[in-house]
Amino acid sequence: MIKKISIFLLLLSALTIVKAHNKTAEEQGKQSVLLKMNLKKGASYLFSTSIDQLVNQEVMGNQMDIKQQTQVDYIYEVVESNTQGMKIKSTYQTMAINMETPQGNFHFDSKRTDNPESPLKAVGKMVGKSFFMYLSPEGEVTKVEGMQDVLNSIGGEASTQQLLKQQFSDSAFMNMMNVSLNIYPNKEIQPNESWQKDFKMPMAGMMEMDLQNQYTLTAINGKQADISVHSTIKLSPLNSESPLGNMQINLTGTQDGKVQVDSSTGLINSSTINQQISGDISAQGMKIPMKITSKITLTGKAL
Repeated sequence: MIKKISIFLLLLSALTIVKAHNKTAEEQGKQSVLLKMNLKKGASYLFSTSIDQLVNQEVMGNQMDIKQQTQVDYIYEVVESNTQGMKIKSTYQTMAINMETPQGNFHFDSKRTDNPESPLKAVGKMVGKSFFMYLSPEGEVTKVEGMQDVLNSIGGEASTQQLLKQQFSDSAFMNMMNVSLNIYPNKEIQPNESWQKDFKMPMAGMMEMDLQNQYTLTAINGKQADISVHSTIKLSPLNSESPLGNMQINLTGTQDGKVQVDSSTGLINSSTINQQISGDISAQGMKIPMKITSKITLTGKAL
């Protein structure tokens, strides 16, 4: 009799554990999180961004590949923060660029003291310079101030200034940062729920990128929210006055990646995006097949 009772109690304990497990799983399935940018005033962060890019192109039967690696570290200081958004002082901490082109190789690393003479060396003068970003709770960069002052401090030839202006002007930088930071739905969501973020932005004053992003909350682990992203990409000439205005552009692609966010602050702890673009560019009867492969990573940590 005692043996039967013991077996019964054992089965009852097992059943209780199963029920408790199922309840926990059910509760976890209904768990929701409010994802938004909520960095506190006075806090400082180190943000690192890197881009590894390979451009395969064929020009008049000749393979002309370009390989580029860029690493930039910023210090973000939260100057103001309220329910409407944040004002962030952003300072260039380090910068490294490595380019391999048919015309030659170019390198620069602000952490080195023996950088060779190259057109990229002027970019190193941006290190230590600051500008301001204004962010909404959704991560949208609504305004950038001071980037033109950073560019003016570099000096250099007019052609270099024009190139830097195209890539680092207030509006160009605002568009670039929006792709990385404007990812939040700014509402409570549950695992497996998705939301959409679409962008149209100029690239280097020559092309327009149409980017349609779908984000999905895949898991909640404590304060960490795991997000997947899938995007479609289309490139087109910016306008008739751009260097590519008379070209026909047939470039489309996709990108996929994962983002890990601190759900209490909205800080992006890590983000890895793999991008594939292919097609061709045609001008004056010449067609240039092209494939662009990029890996874009971002990490953030509190200081």
